[in-house]
Amino acid sequence: MRTTPGRLLLLFVLVPFAAPLTAQSTRAERTGYAETSTHADVLAFLDSLQARHAGIRTWTLTRSPEGRDVPIVLAARPMVSGADEAHRSGKPIVYIQANIHAGEVEGKEAAQMLLRDLTTGPLRRLLDSVIVLVVPIYNADGNEQFAAGAVNRPGQNGPPIVGRRANGQGLDLNRDYTKLEAPETRASAELIDRWRPHMFIDLHTTNGSYHGYNLTYSPGLNPNRGAANRYVQDVFLPAVGDRMAKRHRQRIFPYGNFRNQTPDSLKLGWETYDGRARFGTNWFGLRGGLSILSEAYSNDPFAVRVAATYNFVREVLSLLVERKKAMLPLAERGLYADSVAVRQRYADSTLRDVVAEITEADSDGSGGYARRKRSGTFRTIRMPVWDRFAAARSEAIPAVYLIPDRLQNVVELLRRQGITVTSLSGGWTAHSEAFTIDSARKAPRRFEGHSPLLAEGHWTTGPDSAAGAWYAVSTAQPLGLLAAYLLEPASDDGVVAWNFLDADITAGATFPVRRLREPLPAAGKSRRANGADRNRRRQ
Repeated sequence: MRTTPGRLLLLFVLVPFAAPLTAQSTRAERTGYAETSTHADVLAFLDSLQARHAGIRTWTLTRSPEGRDVPIVLAARPMVSGADEAHRSGKPIVYIQANIHAGEVEGKEAAQMLLRDLTTGPLRRLLDSVIVLVVPIYNADGNEQFAAGAVNRPGQNGPPIVGRRANGQGLDLNRDYTKLEAPETRASAELIDRWRPHMFIDLHTTNGSYHGYNLTYSPGLNPNRGAANRYVQDVFLPAVGDRMAKRHRQRIFPYGNFRNQTPDSLKLGWETYDGRARFGTNWFGLRGGLSILSEAYSNDPFAVRVAATYNFVREVLSLLVERKKAMLPLAERGLYADSVAVRQRYADSTLRDVVAEITEADSDGSGGYARRKRSGTFRTIRMPVWDRFAAARSEAIPAVYLIPDRLQNVVELLRRQGITVTSLSGGWTAHSEAFTIDSARKAPRRFEGHSPLLAEGHWTTGPDSAAGAWYAVSTAQPLGLLAAYLLEPASDDGVVAWNFLDADITAGATFPVRRLREPLPAAGKSRRANGADRNRRRQ
């Protein structure tokens, strides 16, 4: 069936966001969406809001690797003094993060506009019922590495000059949530641990397929997710989609790509990206929170992408307020399970109607959907959709993990994640489980400065003891499932995979972390602090 993709006229898009002459406007608005904001523009915009008594608080989340301030904004009415007061208010607390990939610029613009309109504009009433923490320019260093879109964001439909994907260390910040190497990720993890937001919205732009949607979305996809993200995927986001269509004439759909973009192969299906917790929204879902990934359509004009992102976040906030009695308890209960999925596979597909743009071969390109010519013709095609993951390998979760004192890098990572770690000064004696490594295989290519490692092996059980200093991690804590995901030796996204223990991971060796099926007698000293920079001003 032939259809049209429900695009908005550019004039229609611009009208709702044309700020009054007396109001603060973004660089994108001032230039008719010909330019995107610099780091200095964003700081000036936030200063202007404060000067207009917008009722916000700003502080520095962290300093970037190149020394730039990464600002964070708290918007609430009435203002709250901190996380405890925010939770006592009974309102949803939402963390909104933009510009993690600094070439994907519409989130940065939409976040500024939302802050203005929530505090001084047409969305003021909404702020009576929700508390938001907004990081409008998360990748400050990448933002300033301006270059032509053909260099930094090939295939994106404007603006002409944008930032780059990587941060000042050359890291992809949306692959850093399990290893926490970047100051930006460490600071956001500390903030999330301290404020305990109910929802995390991460703002992006698509890569890849030519489809018929203004925006695609995803919940937390890690197969260890709980009821919170199942509700987000199956109930909440479809309802947001209905509102986007009725109120804004914009079409949204679960995030993904066609398996092949050639017209005769579209029917092969549509598949989402990756369920590992290295991705921010998957990581937040593994912590038990409500996660939403927003992906504006890169082939839409810049103004349309900003409008889609703005409208999407607005409708998410509005519907969350309406359904808070059902949703907040899901986010507050934590995740507790008997087993942990340490590797993933696609769950069974479902048949759905998907809108695709019919493309033509490009003589300058090759591949499934890369560099094809657009036709402007759209068709709705019924096809299998893979939009979630299941466990490919699971491990029974023990009561306790025991970590030798020499593995300080592992202990530091766990504490940065907000996981409670207890010191054992006098050794231990218990019936333990030990993992013997049968094989260890490194990926053939470097990834994010690492050589990802996959270990295979088997567990043996028996009486055991050790002297000296050790650490214990109980899984009977809100982040116990995350701890298991990181510490299991067969995990493809934990401390083994990210090379924390390379010297110990050889065939025939025993993995240095032990498992206990029963809790240890109460002893030692607990520490939950995550080790981030304590010299920053606490909020």
